[in-house]
Amino acid sequence: LKHSKQRDSILKFLATRKDHPTAEMLYNDIIKIMPTIGIATVYRNLAALYESGQILKIETKQGESDRFDGNLTPHLHFQCLECNEIQDIFLNECDNEKLNEKLKEFANIINAEVTSSKILLKGKCEKCKNKER
Repeated sequence: LKHSKQRDSILKFLATRKDHPTAEMLYNDIIKIMPTIGIATVYRNLAALYESGQILKIETKQGESDRFDGNLTPHLHFQCLECNEIQDIFLNECDNEKLNEKLKEFANIINAEVTSSKILLKGKCEKCKNKER
């Protein structure tokens, strides 16, 4: 993947964010420092960064924009179905290994081999859960 100033900026912005932004959210940030960048450029570069394995893409509910994550450390995602916030869940190494083993076992049921997995848990986050009490 060849480097471009735009691509490097997108990668840098993504690395500073913990909120798993959409392409539009990133565009609104980047345009402040690169006023000439177009939204199509942001989409194109996010796709290229995802394809090359430099960022993660989180496919959310139907009809909603994909969200992006610059953190490649193994982790799970949790999306609140009320406020739509996406949070990272980091497992310790031991739990991570156990989970990977379990996923391999599940694939073995159909004689398949797991090469990767994306886990998105959905429900109510702590804030939204506590609002009802």
